[in-house]
Amino acid sequence: MIISNIYKRAFNVLSKMPFKLWGLSLLSSLLTILVLVFGVLPIVIVPVIAVLSAGMAAVYLDGFNGKEVYSDQLFKGFKDFWRTAGGMCWKKLWIFIWFLVPIAGPFIAISKYYAYSFTPYILNEEKSVNATAALRKSMQDTNGYKLQMFCAEFIPNLLIYAVMAILALLSKIPFVGILFAVITVIVQLVYTLFAPLFFGLVHAGFYEYAKTPVKSTTYSAPQAQSAPVQTPVQTPVQPQTTEQAAPTENDTPKPITCPVCDSVNAPNTHFCYKCGLKLD
Repeated sequence: MIISNIYKRAFNVLSKMPFKLWGLSLLSSLLTILVLVFGVLPIVIVPVIAVLSAGMAAVYLDGFNGKEVYSDQLFKGFKDFWRTAGGMCWKKLWIFIWFLVPIAGPFIAISKYYAYSFTPYILNEEKSVNATAALRKSMQDTNGYKLQMFCAEFIPNLLIYAVMAILALLSKIPFVGILFAVITVIVQLVYTLFAPLFFGLVHAGFYEYAKTPVKSTTYSAPQAQSAPVQTPVQTPVQPQTTEQAAPTENDTPKPITCPVCDSVNAPNTHFCYKCGLKLD
């Protein structure tokens, strides 16, 4: 349910601004290459590249939320450079450490990769969380979502690579192999250009859903409670009654109706449970 909703929204966002997202992704890659080429020391190169990757995560998150994306967002982490660089490098260090575990290391590293994957969003959005605490908070926020993220991101990429491998083998067939070779080139080109954008939006979508989980489909608005009725107070001088306060509609939170599919969602819900539309 969550995966399908995130996929729908990611496709919708990517179809509306494919070239803008691709341009920002290309700019981020070019900046990374420039840092690698002209960087003097690894102690300078690694933090700068880490901050640029956090900036690209900010682009994907704003894009998923329907906001405009700009090149300035790539440099968002430089406003708080040491905190952002420290958190991102701390994340990569721990993934590397887990990878070194004998035999089970690669499998643990994959699990920890998803457990720590909300770190750039937390560093960008929650300024009160320090660099090391962002890693711990990411582990808490991804609890219950790691398997879904694995199914939504890792497995589809694996299947796409398998399809391209099969097409490459079919291209060896005499005569008709040229057709499969052309198809292989087209698939590789589309995958290279747009798959990173799509899965970047999908990953940002999981952070947004973990932050504002979708409410249950069954919902009924709470009934307003009437104020207690008070007995009129009589005085020897003049009879007097106390006024009874009538409940107002503003005291009761109202359900939110989706403008697209007309589904009724609970108050303060950020996404439609049925179609995945952002409601606020």
